[in-house]
Amino acid sequence: MIELNNISFTYPNGRKALSGINGRLESGMYLLAGENGAGKTTLLHAIAGLARPQDGSCVVNGVKSTTDNPDEMGHIFLLEENMYLPGKSIRDFAAIHTPFYPEFSEELFTKNLQAFGQSGLEPLRSLSLGNLKKAHLAYVLALGVDLLLLDEPTNALDIEGREIFRKILSRSMRPDSTVIISTHNVSDLEKLFDGALMMKGSRLLFAGTDEDVTSRLAFEYASDRDDEALYSDPQGTRYLNIYPSSGDEETRVDWKALYMALHSDNSQKIIDQLGK
Repeated sequence: MIELNNISFTYPNGRKALSGINGRLESGMYLLAGENGAGKTTLLHAIAGLARPQDGSCVVNGVKSTTDNPDEMGHIFLLEENMYLPGKSIRDFAAIHTPFYPEFSEELFTKNLQAFGQSGLEPLRSLSLGNLKKAHLAYVLALGVDLLLLDEPTNALDIEGREIFRKILSRSMRPDSTVIISTHNVSDLEKLFDGALMMKGSRLLFAGTDEDVTSRLAFEYASDRDDEALYSDPQGTRYLNIYPSSGDEETRVDWKALYMALHSDNSQKIIDQLGK
């Protein structure tokens, strides 16, 4: 479980990155969405224990994320968007790094590399940005950590690479593990998300599961915009209208539409409905 307890963080230049962040997440796969500068990367750093909030705390499975205990740190990993992993090859890096991660699977690492068409012996300096990202993902998805944080993991991947990533991400998940993925490419992984964290301007607007959403909101497609809807989103020749849920609908969360609704002029109506 991840507990975000009134976290606030301000950079030395005075820029407010996080403002009173509160939320609780059980195991599962979560989308982290927000506009550029909303504080997504800072929040990932706070959860990973790499940024120490001026106020509040983040607790992961009962332990504050800012602990310096190596045994606890071996259960969390953050892969940043343009992360540098030292070593001649990804296998060289793994040989140095894996002793800190007791649940690392060499077998899964090899399978992930093979899925991406790599051996793991390719010189990292010779790899294109996309192939470098594939090497990194093949490794971190084999670490077996309780909490995996991924910042824009599909950036630089080609279409085939994104599909392979989706498949190996699915098979790498344990029932008790948690993955938080910060991405602007929501459609790449939308069917895998169990829930989401949605931010705007350093604030967390929503943190919860798809069940939390569908118990309060209904997503319905129609040929016309409905002015009575809480929010209406044009989707090609149709509209996706969002209504208060009656509890009887069979509905699926459209995470992109929910994000747009939370950033629209009607955002407070959506927030109020989600809070009921």
